[in-house]
Amino acid sequence: MANRFLSAFKTINYLQLVFDLIIVTIGVYVAVVFSEQKAENDKLKQGQRMIELLEVGITHYQEAFSAFTEYHNRYNVEFRQKLDSNVIMDYSTTIYTAPQYPIDVIHYILTNESYEVFTVDFYIPLAAFANNIEQLMYVEEKLVECAEKYQQIPSGSHPDYEIIVNQQLDNAERYYRYLELRKSKSQRMAAMADSILRELEKVGQ
Repeated sequence: MANRFLSAFKTINYLQLVFDLIIVTIGVYVAVVFSEQKAENDKLKQGQRMIELLEVGITHYQEAFSAFTEYHNRYNVEFRQKLDSNVIMDYSTTIYTAPQYPIDVIHYILTNESYEVFTVDFYIPLAAFANNIEQLMYVEEKLVECAEKYQQIPSGSHPDYEIIVNQQLDNAERYYRYLELRKSKSQRMAAMADSILRELEKVGQ
């Protein structure tokens, strides 16, 4: 039995065995490298796609906030002038639709995955931009609340004329303050969007 075992052991071609082990090792190494390269290419494609989507969204924001600023530069002045003359413009139709700010899209980008595409230096301004959008949404909610409280001034013979006038003047003042907030926020965010777009150009290069 022992002789047969030794005989079988002596017939092993060690050179062939070593050669086979080298082939297997190389095969495994090539497979791992190929898999890692494919994952890296997929990550780069996903990152490029994320940059393209973000560029489209931020460009839209930059244009929108610039337009908001121009609007408020005109409207706020007119509103203030009339209010100083105790004339209240009708702002009862004020409305801001929620889909105007697809904040969820930016929140998705601001996940841990974005660290694989963007640096922290880019992540922080984008996070600040998202926070400012949420603050602007809050301001717009308050504008709508004020608009819902708007009431036309009744004739002087109305029993609650003075009460209604004072209430409406106070509400109009509050509305104006939120108009100014929306103006300043829009102006700031237009500048932030412009800065983010410039950084995106660097990331995409």
